[in-house]
Amino acid sequence: MGLKSLFTTGSWNESGARSGGTSSKNSFLINGWETIVGGGKSGRNITQGNALAIPAVYAAVRAITDAISSLPIHVMKDNGSTKIKDRKHPLYKLLNREPNDLMTISIFWQIVVPQILLYGNSYCIIEFAKGSFRPVSLLPVHPDMVEVEIKEGILWYTFKLEGGQKIYLDQSNVLHFRGLGDTVMGKSVIDYARENLGLGAAAEEFGSRFFGNGAAMTGILESDSALSDKAYTNLSNSFSDRHGGLANAHKPLILEEGLKYKTVSISPDQAQFLETRRFSIEDIARWFKIQPHKIGDLSRSTFSNIEQQDLNFVKESVLPYVISIEQELNRKLLREVEKDTVYFKMNLDGLLRGDIKTRSEAYKTFIQNGIMNPNEARAKEEMNPYEGGDSYFMPLNLAPIDENGTNQQIAEQPVVVEADEEQQNIT
Repeated sequence: MGLKSLFTTGSWNESGARSGGTSSKNSFLINGWETIVGGGKSGRNITQGNALAIPAVYAAVRAITDAISSLPIHVMKDNGSTKIKDRKHPLYKLLNREPNDLMTISIFWQIVVPQILLYGNSYCIIEFAKGSFRPVSLLPVHPDMVEVEIKEGILWYTFKLEGGQKIYLDQSNVLHFRGLGDTVMGKSVIDYARENLGLGAAAEEFGSRFFGNGAAMTGILESDSALSDKAYTNLSNSFSDRHGGLANAHKPLILEEGLKYKTVSISPDQAQFLETRRFSIEDIARWFKIQPHKIGDLSRSTFSNIEQQDLNFVKESVLPYVISIEQELNRKLLREVEKDTVYFKMNLDGLLRGDIKTRSEAYKTFIQNGIMNPNEARAKEEMNPYEGGDSYFMPLNLAPIDENGTNQQIAEQPVVVEADEEQQNIT
């Protein structure tokens, strides 16, 4: 079985049982991060598989994943005085088009990023060209199929194949993207937040059962006389048929033979059901460090602050993962002789773009102050350049000053003093 089978045989199952994870023989830098599958105080078992069934969790994972998977990766070359994009670098195609034969780069990140968020770790095997240290393929592997241990100060990864076969690779052959954690292994947000997520899942189940039961009465039927077994069965069946289910909601209740209905549970309003659900959404937003409007909570969003919240999403939610990804790519994919002059940069410009008015004002300021020329501004908007648009402009009333704060051009000009008429007559 080839390496490519590694990421096609993994699955996000409902049981949450992990066949992989960390080795029991690991040092203190490795152990401790095991998936928690036990039931919490809410009575719900939260795993990486069923956590995505919680709408707010799915929305948070989707928002961060969509943002990162849409970013182009530039191969930058630093010449000391200038930084240029190197589209001819051998790794440009690998990181911008096809990381392997089975997927595009967008699909690649849609596999990797959810694994970072849900499992705390994502692993990709680096395939090198024969007789070369240049990567030619990146193969994502499901975390359940990987074991990690430290031997002689080096991370070793065991990839388990079907049929019991295993592949052993050291850290130079594996991209290991980590989430938050206090060891070399990341820990899943799901593990940290299982109690809060259990509350959210329990609220979802309560809502489903409540509306499934007609979103109305919950109580008992009382009778002054005892009912025979047949009468009890008939009453139970007829009552459920008439008032059970959402389709029977709000039908009038008709009682015979002295039966009385008594409510024995509090209403969803009394239980603050809606407030619980909203609080759960806000908590999930905090766990994923994401703005609530990104997961559908617009209760505190306005037209005036939504753009600022989008910028905060990029800076606070996306950027930390981007930096971690860039550093791992620089560390594992570049040759040692390149690392001082070549680096990878995920371009966030598309996510940081404001509305057309804000962008126009920014371009105007940059062009008028010589920071950007018109063709560079047009390139940002994916517009074609025009002849003469490569010139830079600056206001004429500006000039450089020396260390003492003196305008050098003015200081070098001769001072001309005109004598008044009385002086001219004397001379």
